Amino acid sequence: MKKSRYFPFERNRYFYGKLLTVRDFESEQKYFNDKRRLLNRLLYGSGVIAGLQVIAVDDKSVSVESGVAVDSLGREVIVASPVTLKLSMMEGFSNNEYAKNVYLCIAYDEKGKEPVHAVTSSSVRQEEVSEYNRVVESYRLFIREDAPEPAQFDWNQFSKESTLIHDDGQVRVVQSVPRYVAEGETFEVELRVEKTLQSSRITFEYEPLGDHFRFLDQTEHGKLRFVEPSDSRSGDYTVSFRAVAKGKAGERGELGNKPGSALLMVGDRRIQLTHSFTSQVEIVRDVESRLWEAYINRPLDTVLSSPADPYLVLAKISLLQMGPSYVIERVDPLPFGELVVNSPMLSELVRRRGSIAGSKAFSASAETRQLPSEEKPHFSVAFQEETNRFEFTLGLPQSQSIEEKVATGVTEISLLSQDGKQDSKIPFLRQGKSFFSGEIEHGLGSGPVLITVGVELDKGEGVVSELLGTSECVMYGAQDVFQDSEFEPNLPKLSIGTLVYPQKGTFRIGVKLLPAPEIPSIKLRWWAVRKNTNVESDSAHELLDSSEQEAAAGTDS
Repeated sequence: MKKSRYFPFERNRYFYGKLLTVRDFESEQKYFNDKRRLLNRLLYGSGVIAGLQVIAVDDKSVSVESGVAVDSLGREVIVASPVTLKLSMMEGFSNNEYAKNVYLCIAYDEKGKEPVHAVTSSSVRQEEVSEYNRVVESYRLFIREDAPEPAQFDWNQFSKESTLIHDDGQVRVVQSVPRYVAEGETFEVELRVEKTLQSSRITFEYEPLGDHFRFLDQTEHGKLRFVEPSDSRSGDYTVSFRAVAKGKAGERGELGNKPGSALLMVGDRRIQLTHSFTSQVEIVRDVESRLWEAYINRPLDTVLSSPADPYLVLAKISLLQMGPSYVIERVDPLPFGELVVNSPMLSELVRRRGSIAGSKAFSASAETRQLPSEEKPHFSVAFQEETNRFEFTLGLPQSQSIEEKVATGVTEISLLSQDGKQDSKIPFLRQGKSFFSGEIEHGLGSGPVLITVGVELDKGEGVVSELLGTSECVMYGAQDVFQDSEFEPNLPKLSIGTLVYPQKGTFRIGVKLLPAPEIPSIKLRWWAVRKNTNVESDSAHELLDSSEQEAAAGTDS
């Protein structure tokens, strides 16, 4: 970092007969320039004051509008008229790597003007010597392919601390945290992810390190995670993770990652970051008072420090490779917020903020969202301090109503031979033999059904008994459960199976006899059950409608 020593100031003292030399006139200019630049640097900081907008003229050129800026040495950078430049013709532009982001920068520059004959030089040199009669305060536009270090920005010196996590020219990740937080305060850890438009989808995660802080947005594995939206065409993302200060005032904590826990995925490419990145955060009682204290106690040398070659970043330009050349995909102005706001604008912002903070008027908005049926109901409230607005969000899972359709019937399977007689002479031939019913239609339509079959013993005779289902008992399941007990039914030992045809809406029953029974047929009672699931039932819609009405009523009140 370069330290510009503008002081102590010396000015010329004039008296009659004083011999003035080049040194005296240069001192005269330096005295006024240095004073002005010192005040520029201390009062306004560095950044764009007005104008200097950057727009894409065509696929390969940009235009910089006229405007004024102040660099980190307090020098005015003035572009008097718009200028159009082709990127490939600019200083710093590389011709061998187009699929990336580049940064259009501007810096203070001086150029000589009006060459004139130097009289004193001709007395000692034979050839004609000329010197410039004027010095024009100008500018220099150039391209940087690497983003600047976060430490060079004013806001990073006493209010925030930014740490570069990863930068390979295609993907850049920076973490920013406040330097001061209050006891128990919920604050935000900001993660900025920049990528080229041709880079694959990005996922970044790490396990946070910080004994003095508790994170609220961790995944189930205890990590902070960013996943690029699949439908996004942006190359610049800012995501915030909420954290709570657990420590006491006066303590300092580190916010960063546990070693080896940071993982960056670019498409299918896995990049394991082995290094650690940490930022210091001080826990205080009053953040505003601590910021004033830090601002007032800044050493002058620290305030005046600047890069060896100070510059301002006017725009980030995203390039796409198009065959052997490139095209400009997008231009993002002032990507690092290097802007100087004048006093009237600051006064208006302070006045509006004070009026909003002192106002007792509150507003509210309500929103209902449907959640998947497996999730739990969710209710959240967010308060926008700038506008005194409450935002209520109610999430209700989709309900499922299950209706069961049931059908039942009785079928009888004959145990007789083909001629209608029992084969009593050779009973063992019937042991282990299987008998089948015809194809039965259950009447519930096509689709999967559950079939349950039991053996039925009639108590009465006739059609009326069958219709009323007045059976002595129906045996379901394993028969040997009731064997040798007072409840043992007088039933043959058999095995029952079913074949279901979902597309036909039918089924078939099979019976396998174990000993030879002395009955001509066996009567079977069957039950068919089918479940119909209706998602988003009427009751769920009614609940959503009522919640919206209640939220609207809360907004009106």
